[in-house]
Amino acid sequence: MKAIEKVVKDAIAANKYKSGVREVLQSAKGSKLIIASKSMDAADRAKLDEQARSGGAQVYEFDGNSVQLGKLCNKPFRVTAIALKGTTDAEIKSVMAEQQQKGSGK
Repeated sequence: MKAIEKVVKDAIAANKYKSGVREVLQSAKGSKLIIASKSMDAADRAKLDEQARSGGAQVYEFDGNSVQLGKLCNKPFRVTAIALKGTTDAEIKSVMAEQQQKGSGK
């Protein structure tokens, strides 16, 4: 979980992110990494996956609900999804590798 926390905190510090499903869907094309919480409903998730594919963004399945993602973003409310713009390819690779390890460890 460490790589994802660092990437999110860096993006927030640099103000290179959008949070909330509507904002994320609108900015998916210009984003490099989209993080979706487990509490996102199926219809929104399908739209998000489609937008991410067409915009060439990676989608990371956050291992927690929207409350936990909100806490990671230092927000006092639920955050269902965030889109990160100022993320390097190396950071994205390390985050996605972490997710792969989690998936194969189950």
